[in-house]
Amino acid sequence: MNGTAAITLAQQGGTLLDRLLGLRELSWSDPSAGLGFEYVLPAWLWAVIGVVALLFAGWSYRRLLGSRSLRVLLAVVRATALVTILVLLAGPTLVLPQESIERDWLMVLIDRSASMRVQDVTDAVTGEPISRDQSVRDALEDQAEVFSETGLGKDRRVVWLGFGASAYSIGSPWAAPGLEAPQAQATLIRTAIEQSLRLPSGKPVSGVVLMTDGQTPQDTGPSLAQRLQQQGVAVFAVPVGAARPPLDLAIGQADGPQRTFINDSAPVAVTVDQLGGEPIDPRYISVALIDQADGRVLDEQTLDQSQPGQPLRLAGTSSTVGLVSWQVRVTHKPPAGKTPLRELVTENNTRTVEVEVIDRPIRVLYIEGYPRWEFRYLKNLLIREKSISSSTYLLSADRSFAQEGDVPITRPPADAQEMDAYDVVILGDVPSGFFNTGQLTALRDHISAGGAGLIWIGGDFHTPRSYAGTLLADLLPMLRPTDVLRAGTGADLFKLEPTALARSLNVMRVRGIGPGSTQAEGWPSDLPPLRWVQDLGALKPTAEVIADAIQMEVGGESTPVLVRLRYGAGQSLYVGTDEAWRWRYGRGEWYFEQYWVQLIRMLGRSRIQADTGQARFNVSSRAVSVQQPVVIELELNDPLLINRGLPRVGVSVRRASDPTGPLVDSLELLPVVDTEVASPGASKRVGYRALWRPMVAGTLVLTVTDPALIEFGLVQTVRVTASDDEMLNPRSDHARLTVLADQTSGAVVPLNELDRLVSLVPNRSRITPTDIREPLWDSALSLIVLIVLFSFEWVLRRAIRLA
Repeated sequence: MNGTAAITLAQQGGTLLDRLLGLRELSWSDPSAGLGFEYVLPAWLWAVIGVVALLFAGWSYRRLLGSRSLRVLLAVVRATALVTILVLLAGPTLVLPQESIERDWLMVLIDRSASMRVQDVTDAVTGEPISRDQSVRDALEDQAEVFSETGLGKDRRVVWLGFGASAYSIGSPWAAPGLEAPQAQATLIRTAIEQSLRLPSGKPVSGVVLMTDGQTPQDTGPSLAQRLQQQGVAVFAVPVGAARPPLDLAIGQADGPQRTFINDSAPVAVTVDQLGGEPIDPRYISVALIDQADGRVLDEQTLDQSQPGQPLRLAGTSSTVGLVSWQVRVTHKPPAGKTPLRELVTENNTRTVEVEVIDRPIRVLYIEGYPRWEFRYLKNLLIREKSISSSTYLLSADRSFAQEGDVPITRPPADAQEMDAYDVVILGDVPSGFFNTGQLTALRDHISAGGAGLIWIGGDFHTPRSYAGTLLADLLPMLRPTDVLRAGTGADLFKLEPTALARSLNVMRVRGIGPGSTQAEGWPSDLPPLRWVQDLGALKPTAEVIADAIQMEVGGESTPVLVRLRYGAGQSLYVGTDEAWRWRYGRGEWYFEQYWVQLIRMLGRSRIQADTGQARFNVSSRAVSVQQPVVIELELNDPLLINRGLPRVGVSVRRASDPTGPLVDSLELLPVVDTEVASPGASKRVGYRALWRPMVAGTLVLTVTDPALIEFGLVQTVRVTASDDEMLNPRSDHARLTVLADQTSGAVVPLNELDRLVSLVPNRSRITPTDIREPLWDSALSLIVLIVLFSFEWVLRRAIRLA
């Protein structure tokens, strides 16, 4: 018989046996197939079953007649039949072992936020600074085999995701077009991890490889770690960027007035933060205020000129009417011969301050009781100063005396409408009884509601004592006006010393070197002394001291002499001396003029912030963060506008860079409760208000669009910054990544040692058995075996005549 015939016969035999066994998918001749049971019993139990079957069969034939050998044979046949039945009851099956492997997923998250552009990494080859993003690209290029089929990609699916505010697929970083430029404004690490873990949809995840600088506004603490632990997911952090960031100076805040007068010195408060690097001597940190229109430096100071914990005060002046933009810029200016330190980023070194410049003089009303020396020189100063339009009224003058001023008056204002013409009211040593109740009410409401300023000049006779218990008592800064007396004795000499508040308000700050002094900035200490100063006693809790009067003797005491009190929308300033005129001795008007003009302009600026023309459109803040509430207010003072009864006022919001472009937002101002000033003749004012939360960052222009108000050109500009803007503070946060990796049983892997991931990342693939099984207990062959056994036993029993 040749080989081919033998194979054919074997195949036929195998096919016949398969038919007898009832096999449809498997073959008994398949060497990969094996015998199995539905109910698996241990070997020792099968041995017991065999012994028991033999004992039972032997016992059943022990007492029967016949040949012993035949009875033994019958017992064996019966035992075999019993065991065969038990085997069939255990469910014999033919099994072809197979298994399904469900590959695990490895999520690789690469930071694509703007902070990845920061150049704080040193190139290992050239030694030059490179960006964080470039360091990631170089590491992936040099260690590409780590993620290949022989590395992490073996029996695993590697998923590449970029993330900023959210996670998104980027494909393989080595395939075209590769990694896109990092531009996302923020890094939301928690959100990115949670989104990435939704992609496997229940499939096993071996871990999350997180390539980032760690900068995020989100919490990545125990709650996130606990969720990852519950899912069995470890974070393998790959820190990017310098662990110890280099120098980075940043403008923390820059605030200026919304409005100022033309050629006025407007104060701008600036805070500077050093976010990285070794501490720098504040003498070499320069802060400049620059006019963006022509690049002129309006003011420049070094950081050591501010008080600890206090913002630096700059002053800007503009001769351009309308909205002007000033830029605050911080730079490192080392001593001569040294190179400025390279900063981490420069995007946060500047801030823009927008101020509306108004071209009109400050309107001042000066009422004095008698012609004391302070009155004589101050009255002439008000007339001489071009930025001030003054009206003066002297009580002691007879009827034929022509009152002086740019706008002469014959009597003080009688009601609120006449009072509204003035920005600042100076009240000298005037008895309170000179004014009637309507005048006192009009003046009080003009300060509180109209935002005007009131300057008290203390005197020997009436101010402040006669105003105790009157309608103006609330505008005095001292608790007990009747107890105010002269400080010291008649022989004591005093000098004025400004407080930190004076510097912040940009008052008592002499510009240039005046006559008889060598001090170029600040307030000179060598001015002629004052001889008359009031002791104001205990001050109200909300009073703020601008300057103290210090006795010039050794160890001399000090007493507040210039005190400010905010009252409603306006301010009250009490001056506890009337001898500033003494500074003119041998020095002319230099110090006397700057002293008074600065105080008047400070109160005048407060007035124009709440300017009450026909319509006033204001925002609560011109520099806010995204979603930070902003109060939008519109006040109508014109009776014709009020009588229209507008039910609502529309406001459009557009980007300053595209003023005719699509709307960014729109809102409606709704009426608030009408307010009416209580004094006779007061004008009625109607207000509208809305609470707005800007949803986009950028410089936004708010414009009143109601047809009845378009002619007034009511516009406000708001600079909106993203609270999560990383470039405001681009420092890396490697400590955060270390904590996250530790809490999730992961590891921190340096960017140049990515090959360690191969041994660190666990294999979480799931192996699922998919064996092919076919039962044998119900096959024809099983039935034949049982029939043969029972038939054989019956034949033998017949042979020995037991049947």
